[in-house]
Amino acid sequence: MIWSHPESNNNLLDNIWLRGRDDLMRRDGKSAKEHKLVRIVIRQKRILERARYPLRRSKYSNHIYNDHQHVILLALRQHFKKSYREFCEIMGVSTELLDEIGLKKAPHWTTLQKFSARANMRRLERLLLACLEEARLRVLHLAVDSSGFSSTSASNYYVRTIEQRNGKRGRHVRRYVKQTMAVETRKQLIVAMKFRMGPANDSPDFIPVLKKVEPARQPVKIVLADKGYDAESNHEYAQEILGARTVIPVRASSRPKIKMRGRRRKRMAREFDEREYHQRAKAETVFSVEKRIMGSYVQSRGVSQQHKELLFRALSYNSNRLESFFLLFIEGFYRAPRIMAMDRSRFAFVK
Repeated sequence: MIWSHPESNNNLLDNIWLRGRDDLMRRDGKSAKEHKLVRIVIRQKRILERARYPLRRSKYSNHIYNDHQHVILLALRQHFKKSYREFCEIMGVSTELLDEIGLKKAPHWTTLQKFSARANMRRLERLLLACLEEARLRVLHLAVDSSGFSSTSASNYYVRTIEQRNGKRGRHVRRYVKQTMAVETRKQLIVAMKFRMGPANDSPDFIPVLKKVEPARQPVKIVLADKGYDAESNHEYAQEILGARTVIPVRASSRPKIKMRGRRRKRMAREFDEREYHQRAKAETVFSVEKRIMGSYVQSRGVSQQHKELLFRALSYNSNRLESFFLLFIEGFYRAPRIMAMDRSRFAFVK
């Protein structure tokens, strides 16, 4: 048998490869890239179904819109990084998104604002855990880290300049929303979040954010954190309750082990694995992507509204991340026949 590479065979493989991608990703004759938001909406609908998020809060609720549509719209608002009014104006001309969500017209901006005010925080947090099922993760590798989000879009330079003009002296410490989150390091998904006003100590938020991972009922293999979370109680909770290994560098590790408090901290000082600890940097990557795409400040003024806004932002990030994984898999799958054809064209096998 002779392998040949006529022009017709190469064109046939190219056509199969292109037709396969278009049939799977094309919608209304347009390319896949133009419909990424539509695919993200489809992903968010599946996440809502997996989390068993109720369609309506009460049987007496208005039946013009349901809660699934509200959640998807508020997550899209974080993606566009717009105010309520500006976002509703954009949605008014986004016919494909409205069709996929199941709406004939965009709701008034006060509809979204009022739903966000009455939305249940625990139900929104369950959506992050449903993303783990969507990613088909069976074992979790977690990293805990925190970052701050400004409550205003004004820069530090602007605030400092205004204070100098008003005659204020000294160092002014600005308050911000501190977000502590647990990140799945392999898929870089946000699993759980804890909020407080900063600046504040990191260690007290370690156990509360890991408690929010327990309802997922998935085993945790390892928990990574920086020195700010070094405490004997944190090691004890992760190892005894979650059954996970902890990799947290010990503060003042040069101190003699006799003077160091805590049996688990002493063992960590002896058995600290630098290579495993480097995976913690992926939590910094998640913060970086989230802030570059959706901003480093929150637009809401109320504390509870700020927390919910960051939860909708995390849902938008997770659904975008899951869709990116799907695209990478599909592109690799349909690229394989073309690569194989190119390799075969270089050789002739004679039997």
